[in-house]
Amino acid sequence: MDISEKIRTSVNNLPTLPTIYTQLSLAIEDPLATNEKIAKIISSDQTSAFKVLKVANSPLYGLHGKLDSISQALMYLGHNEVKNIVFSLSVMKMFSKDKNVRGLRPVDLWAHSIGVGVITRNIGLAMGEKNVENYFLAGVFHDIGKIIFLEFAVKEYQKVMELVVEKKCRIKDAEKEVFGIDHASAGQILADKWRIPQNIQDIIYNHHMEQKAKETNTLLASVHLGNIVAHILGFGFSGDNLIPQPNPIIWDALKLRRGTILSLKDKFIDDYSHTIKMMLM
Repeated sequence: MDISEKIRTSVNNLPTLPTIYTQLSLAIEDPLATNEKIAKIISSDQTSAFKVLKVANSPLYGLHGKLDSISQALMYLGHNEVKNIVFSLSVMKMFSKDKNVRGLRPVDLWAHSIGVGVITRNIGLAMGEKNVENYFLAGVFHDIGKIIFLEFAVKEYQKVMELVVEKKCRIKDAEKEVFGIDHASAGQILADKWRIPQNIQDIIYNHHMEQKAKETNTLLASVHLGNIVAHILGFGFSGDNLIPQPNPIIWDALKLRRGTILSLKDKFIDDYSHTIKMMLM
């Protein structure tokens, strides 16, 4: 069995999504389910409920400590946004935090991904998007493939990190040399197994935006730019020492005024520092 097949087999042997997320998804799809019923499902896991409230009260959502209960979080943020927070927290708990390689730790990788989520959501708001409930989630999970590699092929991933330094190349190119696939493909395998919504699967697979498309959607463009800005601001570390130029086609999709990203820098930093404390500490 070659290494890429080992990764595919390992992902297929992963357990299904956590029970709380499955129950929550079913309840949200039920038109007769009340806020109280949905809140009860989340509250059945006290740790998740506590963190959901902490994240919901962070500056990222602009409520600044106004929410006292899960029911209020559901009312103010919406069912799907709360579900996405639960999903993010649940998946982060599933994977090892101590499978480090020289030059990359899972905690730094999650910190980078949370940073991308924070920036992506703020970009969505800056564009005037009415529905940004998937923006944070898409940013958080864009690099999930790297977590897969660290979980199931930590020795081989050490070689990846060595190649990044030796060849001064992008981590995705080193991954292809060692595994035959990069983290975008590995992440998409997991997303497909878990039946994550197709638009999030597309983000995971295409966030590097190397395809020669003439146009793109705003969510993909926001994650692509958010990833680059997170690198520039030093939000966590994803294993890449090289920061690419954004694909020029994103600007037509985003339609941001000149200087918008720079004007949001302080908000990015403030939201990131608070969200990291809520989700990782």
